[in-house]
Amino acid sequence: CTWYKRRFNVELDPEKEVLPLMGSQDGLAHIFMTYIDPGDLALIPDPGYPIYSVGLHLAGGKKVSLPLVPEQGFLPDLTAVKPDIARQAKILFLNYPNNPTAATAHLAFFDEAVAFAREYDILICHDAAYSELAFAGYRPASFLQARNAKEVGVEFHSISKTYNLAGTRLGFVVGKTEVISALALLKENI
Repeated sequence: CTWYKRRFNVELDPEKEVLPLMGSQDGLAHIFMTYIDPGDLALIPDPGYPIYSVGLHLAGGKKVSLPLVPEQGFLPDLTAVKPDIARQAKILFLNYPNNPTAATAHLAFFDEAVAFAREYDILICHDAAYSELAFAGYRPASFLQARNAKEVGVEFHSISKTYNLAGTRLGFVVGKTEVISALALLKENI
């Protein structure tokens, strides 16, 4: 919580808004088991980190691809999501700095994503595993810096990537209290 406050100027309640993970991928996979029932839709970036599609598949959900194209700066065009699809979607996955495109997202995009999630009652899962891998003075934003972000989402971090400890399986998720609680309950029983 101290690091998050110092790095992103975001206040977190250590008892209700933080959950340690066995690597960020652990949480990324389990969030689908927590929130997706068979047949539920999730908005998944394409291209995207494989666990987004695999975790969704294992939970029985259906993928709605969000194309990441150069013309959009490799950001999903949320206005292109049809309203009937958005109303059915349970989760929207984001990942900035992005793997595999290396694209970045600014706070204005995260504000847009929060407004979209609020309008359609969608959980945003932001994979921020690469937030500390930046160059030339650039400092990636946290999704949770957006207005009302903690009302609609969570952010996953990888300590292994941040501190060059690949394979040590250290990570955490922060954000919306109800999501942290539900994910913690699932993980307690696995």
